[in-house]
Amino acid sequence: MSKKGRETMRRITRTPLRTPARTLAAFGAVLALAVSASACGSSEDPNTVGGPNDPSNPNNPSNPNDPNAPPAQQTPEEQVKQILDARKADYGEALRTASLKLRDELPSLAEIKQIEAAADDAAKKVVYEKLVDDMIASPKFAAIMVKFWKDTFRTGQVGALQMGAANRDTAANFAAQIVVDSRAYSELLTASTNTCPTFDPATSTFTPASCAVGATAGPTAGVLTDPGILSQYFANMAFRRVRFIQETFACSKFPAEYSATPKPLGNGTFTGAFPYESITGKVNTPNAKIDFQDTSAVICANCHVNLNRVAPMFTNYDAKGFLTAASQVEVPVPGNPKAQRIDYLPAAEGYAWRAGKPVTDIPTLGAAIAADPEVGRCAVNRMWNYAMSRGDIVNDLATIPNAVTEPYVKDFAANGQKLKETIRGIFKSEDFVKF
Repeated sequence: MSKKGRETMRRITRTPLRTPARTLAAFGAVLALAVSASACGSSEDPNTVGGPNDPSNPNNPSNPNDPNAPPAQQTPEEQVKQILDARKADYGEALRTASLKLRDELPSLAEIKQIEAAADDAAKKVVYEKLVDDMIASPKFAAIMVKFWKDTFRTGQVGALQMGAANRDTAANFAAQIVVDSRAYSELLTASTNTCPTFDPATSTFTPASCAVGATAGPTAGVLTDPGILSQYFANMAFRRVRFIQETFACSKFPAEYSATPKPLGNGTFTGAFPYESITGKVNTPNAKIDFQDTSAVICANCHVNLNRVAPMFTNYDAKGFLTAASQVEVPVPGNPKAQRIDYLPAAEGYAWRAGKPVTDIPTLGAAIAADPEVGRCAVNRMWNYAMSRGDIVNDLATIPNAVTEPYVKDFAANGQKLKETIRGIFKSEDFVKF
């Protein structure tokens, strides 16, 4: 069977067992419909006193005193638990999947026989976990991580660099290096030096290097200032750059956050966590190029109260991803003028990652993002989806109930945000080895 065929089979066999929360929700919906239907009773309702379902009626088919009565119906939670408890550990199958995921090759015959020769499941578990450790320690793991982050960032250098363009491999290289070297995940957003390493696939080694700079030197904040990333996501008003940050590191689309007290506004509801008037629009800036306070169709401010507090920090990076002294992104209106700070925010408003989390520049933005608990959860969930052969959390809507990955999120925070140990834990988990 081809590698693609094996991946397809793993998705088919694993996916139904990875969605207890969604299964529970489905059962809950059915149960709710049943309850609402029975609430609209009538004189012919079998649940009425004396009816066929009355426990006091000897003809009740569900009479608990009737030895021939069928077993009581399970609750949705009990049904889900029964399905999960029915799974059996298969360390041979887990080994094949882990080997493909962690080093891009099938296990050797000797490794397969180690599992087979183990006396019982407890012994097989010991052998399997040792093999997982060996895979993660293998040089091939580094190449796997580079590919994972290229896919996650949707970047990659094609051919030789042309006309002074930025290298689009370096951000993925840096992210992979952080994982392989067991460094804190926060460095991906905050590191101030050597954030553009090279990677030699022949030797699986990283070589530290600083990012190339243009005519103007600027701050360094992990991948947030990586020229390849900034070039890849160059667009009007720098909004694509902000979307990349939000969707990649927070695992959700805009709107980024919601007010506890939404209010009707125009043809919709304003749900933003910042005041509606805090961004540029016709209400406070009559000559605004873009009316972010428009409510005639949708409530633009729901997204832009957050977007507009980050995007201005990235306006001076050009199409090649290098910092310049003036704005390089355009406002999509006639004449395509360069975007200025006033196009996003009134002068009195400051930058922020979230409501109550003000920032002043890209390095403080990186620190605020790294300190956000949802960013740590996002990193863990991405690794969970990778191990379980699921799609992208944002683009494929492959979301994960918090309860599923909460133990790994806690461990991730406790171990100093070492994503390598999170990967190790997921590949050794019951959810991974049971089928």
